[in-house]
Amino acid sequence: MKKRNPEKNLIISWIIIGIGTLFALVGAMTVQEYKVNLCLVIGFFIIIAGIVYHLVMVRCPYCDHSLAGYRPLPKECPKCHKTFEE
Repeated sequence: MKKRNPEKNLIISWIIIGIGTLFALVGAMTVQEYKVNLCLVIGFFIIIAGIVYHLVMVRCPYCDHSLAGYRPLPKECPKCHKTFEE
């Protein structure tokens, strides 16, 4: 099993969500007469993909416990109590 770093996956998910937000903002600023344009829809789907990535990938590398609801990200798993290596 490949060990994944939850901090790295957390940063990647926030970057994806940020890119989606930028697309949605550009789409909202360029819309005319309250219509939905392609850039707004693409931004919405990128944001959804970032949220799904966050929920699936931000997990403990040892016991696969989800760390999605913890703010800030803990230094050790709350379930198995193993520390995360950098």
